[in-house]
Amino acid sequence: MINFLTNLRALPLLTGIFLLGYGCSETPQIYTHPEWLGGTNIETLEKEGDCNIFLELMEKADYKEPIEKQLFTLFVPRDSAFEVYFNAKGVESVDDLSEEEAFRLFTMYVLPNPLSRYQLIYEYAWDLESPDGEYGALFFRKKTRSKMPSYKETPLYHPIYAGEELTIQTDKSIYIPFFTTDYMEDYFATSDGSDYEFLCRDSDWSGTQWHDAMVTDAEVRTATGFIYFLDRVVEQPLTVDKYLRDNPDKYSVFYGMIQPFAGYAQWVNDNDELVYEKRYNTKKIYDIANPMGPSTWGGPHTMREMFTLFMPSNEAWLEYFDRNGIEDFENLSEISRIYLIQSHIIRQLAFKSKLDRGMGSTFGDIIDIDTENDISDSYLCNNAAVYDLNRVLEPFIFKTVTGPVFLDEDYSTFLLSLYLADKMNMVSSRDFDVTVFTVTNQQFQDIGIRYNDADDEMQFYTNQEKWVEFDDDDFERFVDGFIVKDKLTDLSGEGFVELVSGEYFYFNDDRLYGAGNIEDGDYAAITSRLENEVNGMLYYLETPLKASHYTTAQRLMNDPDLSDFFNLMKSASMVSVYEDPLTFDEIHRFVFLQGKNDWTIFAPTNDAMAEARDKGLIPSNQGEIQAFIYNHIIQKNVLFDDGEVSGVFNTNYQVDIGEEGPIFTQLQVNNSSHNMVITDPSGQEIIVPHTTANNLVRGGVYHKIPSVIKLP
Repeated sequence: MINFLTNLRALPLLTGIFLLGYGCSETPQIYTHPEWLGGTNIETLEKEGDCNIFLELMEKADYKEPIEKQLFTLFVPRDSAFEVYFNAKGVESVDDLSEEEAFRLFTMYVLPNPLSRYQLIYEYAWDLESPDGEYGALFFRKKTRSKMPSYKETPLYHPIYAGEELTIQTDKSIYIPFFTTDYMEDYFATSDGSDYEFLCRDSDWSGTQWHDAMVTDAEVRTATGFIYFLDRVVEQPLTVDKYLRDNPDKYSVFYGMIQPFAGYAQWVNDNDELVYEKRYNTKKIYDIANPMGPSTWGGPHTMREMFTLFMPSNEAWLEYFDRNGIEDFENLSEISRIYLIQSHIIRQLAFKSKLDRGMGSTFGDIIDIDTENDISDSYLCNNAAVYDLNRVLEPFIFKTVTGPVFLDEDYSTFLLSLYLADKMNMVSSRDFDVTVFTVTNQQFQDIGIRYNDADDEMQFYTNQEKWVEFDDDDFERFVDGFIVKDKLTDLSGEGFVELVSGEYFYFNDDRLYGAGNIEDGDYAAITSRLENEVNGMLYYLETPLKASHYTTAQRLMNDPDLSDFFNLMKSASMVSVYEDPLTFDEIHRFVFLQGKNDWTIFAPTNDAMAEARDKGLIPSNQGEIQAFIYNHIIQKNVLFDDGEVSGVFNTNYQVDIGEEGPIFTQLQVNNSSHNMVITDPSGQEIIVPHTTANNLVRGGVYHKIPSVIKLP
């Protein structure tokens, strides 16, 4: 009896009549439940006298036998509540409902096992933790056996089903929110009911709510469970997707924006009918069609999470489009629509008090809402809360450097490149300024770069005349080649600038020359520029900045003035060759530069090498050759003859190890505009000709010099 009194989960042991033997008695003892428990769930409802419609619904749903024989928790609207509900629906009685409708409605009020209010609030959720743990009362969504009714839908944009009428159905259970004072306190919302009543506007707060119904009598204990009486019939909650669809006068613009991301999975229901489950592409937007909400695997996270949607009215969207010169959402690029959509959805329940304190959006922006003036109405779905807005919540990134291109569909390839390379945070940070260079989709296409929508990938055009997806490293380097981590307000003069990729470009009179531009004999002219108050500069270019098409080894190999120096490196096993798995080209690489950026090579010309060979300055064995080559390379510094940097720099030739680490030979570099002079360890001064200097390559630069660098 102690277990029974302390743990009501033991009630199954006490239902029915048990024959128990005590001690050595030969007479069986007949045991029944204590009288103080009262009747069963059904008997208790029959005695109430005003729960007849609920009992009729139970019969129509074919649920009487389970309720009689098993242990349940019931949420019960009284007859007066059903009468109001039926009147609103144009229904005379339970008889007007089909068995399927009755089952869906009734099972919204039934939970397995007898659960006291305490047990409902402090859900153990697969024994994840005890009520004293960090989650406390946060597992507030209760799984029922009810499911969404099927409905008809004609997809608008789907490549297979567009224009075809489909039957939409799901076999996923509906979760009903169970709000309590304890939940509000643990969720750091208001416990006085103001947050709840702001969301469920025609409901009253009692401290215990089943969706938008008030529990009037809580924890009525029976012999077979618990009953909670409600002041109203809960409308079968829709998914927020279905709710938006059913209210086109308010939400047709937003609903239309999300339909290109909708998919439809076939399955066969219990009636052997071919039906479709609607799902949204979760790689791009949240799946608001899923009744389970943000978490889809059915565990504790499903019980504690639901979406919140901040829904601008159709009028608000049209005003926003008009203000930004956009005809309608179809004139926005996909990535722009993704940002606009996701800025209005979050993966947690938002209450008024939390919004007033400041909540973060999907992108980490503070949701800037005046709850008193911006929100006109609200609604609670089974997987989301909806707040009607009178304005659009523009993502913060739209206010940063790249903001203008989000509203121009001609720049979608550039935006998708930033997005797929995970660079959006870099170009929209408040913490540092950036300069971003952008070109149109067609300008990318002209140099063999495109986004393939069918495969959702960025591709480049190979020498074999086919489109191939970038590998991750090359793609990141490509995107980083359009970003400078600094604010460049003036490119009208002359100089060199490092890109995030580690490569450099040369600028002169608003013309930009990346290594690839120089190799192709062209340049990227600036057509216009926009200074951004938040974080930097945006430059529109006539053609893209291009990274080098070749490795540094290939550049030196293909330079006719440097063949002797390159062949010397090759003879010392300093050059490797591999076949590119995408293009099948043979690629030469310097083994000592792989994975490194920021270096300068002083490369002796063939004439310089011939003169040095005549003087016996060119070594013959491999180790000495490598030392000779390394003595011509400055590590961790990229030096141009622009007069910006002078000083003493370590070469790549290590001569010893000291107390503080490796010791390298050093070069003295004296630099002025178009005039660089090297002093090598022997004291020799070498003037770097401006006409052969500043050859941009991946991660650095090489200068052709008229004399070899000598050791002491």
